[in-house]
Amino acid sequence: MTRDAAAPGLSLPPLQPFVDGRFVVPRAGEAQGLVDPWTGCLLAAVTMTGADEVEAAIRAARHAFDTSDWPHLPPADRGVVLQAIAAGITARMDDFATLEALNGGKPISGARREVEGAVRVFTYYAGAMDKVFGDTIPLGRELLDFTLREPLGVVAQIVPWNFPLLGASWKLAPALAAGCAAILKPAPLTPLSALLLAEVCREAGVPAGILNVLPGGAEVGRRLAEDPRIDGISFTGSTAVGAEVMRLAASSIKRVALELGGKNASVVFADADMAKAAASAVASGFGNAGQSCSARSRLLVERRAIPAFSSAFAEAAARLRTGPALDPKTSLGPLISAAHRNAVDRNVALAREAGAHLVIGGAMPAGEGFFYPPTILGEVGPDNPAFRAEIFGPVCSITPFETEAEAIALANDSEYGLNGSVWCRDIGRALRVARAMRTGMVAVNGLPSASKTSVFAPFGGYKRSGIGRELGLHAMDFYCEIKNVTVDLG
Repeated sequence: MTRDAAAPGLSLPPLQPFVDGRFVVPRAGEAQGLVDPWTGCLLAAVTMTGADEVEAAIRAARHAFDTSDWPHLPPADRGVVLQAIAAGITARMDDFATLEALNGGKPISGARREVEGAVRVFTYYAGAMDKVFGDTIPLGRELLDFTLREPLGVVAQIVPWNFPLLGASWKLAPALAAGCAAILKPAPLTPLSALLLAEVCREAGVPAGILNVLPGGAEVGRRLAEDPRIDGISFTGSTAVGAEVMRLAASSIKRVALELGGKNASVVFADADMAKAAASAVASGFGNAGQSCSARSRLLVERRAIPAFSSAFAEAAARLRTGPALDPKTSLGPLISAAHRNAVDRNVALAREAGAHLVIGGAMPAGEGFFYPPTILGEVGPDNPAFRAEIFGPVCSITPFETEAEAIALANDSEYGLNGSVWCRDIGRALRVARAMRTGMVAVNGLPSASKTSVFAPFGGYKRSGIGRELGLHAMDFYCEIKNVTVDLG
């Protein structure tokens, strides 16, 4: 690591692929520099996965699943290992949080919350698998019919750069709980916490081959998606790449789970608690610098309430504080890269050219790092590109509506359907709108539960926001096969 002064005492794992229970030196992999988004300086260099290591990981995972005891252990025994993983993450809380802060551009306070969320996920699934049962089916006196839940097999898991550790935990914990073998591919920009997680899992007792971690780019993902020895693939990322993963997986009829884009709406009626709605809009729109598929960046506001809401929203956003990555008072971090910041700035310019007016923000600041200010665009109609594009930055738009029916139509006028919220003191109206919104998650007068990383609640969307659900017992459906057994008692 090249920034020791920024993270004194930080203990790093080996910066290379983890295959069959050990870190390996790739035969043809190239070293890739990782840039600290806070400063633009080099943070570390990781050796990326080559074709040989992909092949070795698939063979190791296949062999471990087919021949080891892991898939056949009593669920409670696998739970003991998951509890040990949770304890291992807790023991290295400072290391994980610092890596998420410096590698992912997260304020240290937010990074710690995400690490704590990962601990909760592993703890939950440590006790979840022995709560997942089969069924008996009544077919008469002479027949006994029942179902078994069995592990799916070898699963590939592709994690995005915006939530490196939390995203990996959402996928890995239920897969291990079910008895699967996993090949985890972190994003090439943010692989550090996944490599440290591999080290923790090995120390916790995960058998060799059951977990493999392959830092790498699109070619690694392509090989995993199309290889017939892999039984399922869980992907989180852009809708365009998700469609390609689905196409590649189709050749082997591989099970696919996709958590993709979002352009989420908050519907604010004039009788809402404006201070609470505005504070929530800051958290959901500017949290993680807006780099979240769950960001509620479309604020649909009843026209007569726009002055009050806009004022409260801008005032709440102005309280966000930038500063050093490891300062607990810092609440707004940078974007992941200079290229991404430039793309966000171009989207803001396009929105203004199409008629949006600037409430606050909208200009790249001078100085080091890839910061972009919280930006609010007013009078954004459905024909404005900011209404439809997933900008993936700290940019929110305000769109007026007049009636409940118009609010519903605007909320559903998107190719995505991940989450949304309704702000209204009239509970009948709030529930009507919530039921009418074509989204996988809706909150009434608050944040969606998954935005608080509630491990109990299913996370996923409608339409082009994806297929399947993560978190809760619903996640186990992906990682389990259902086998029907019929016994002739006669």
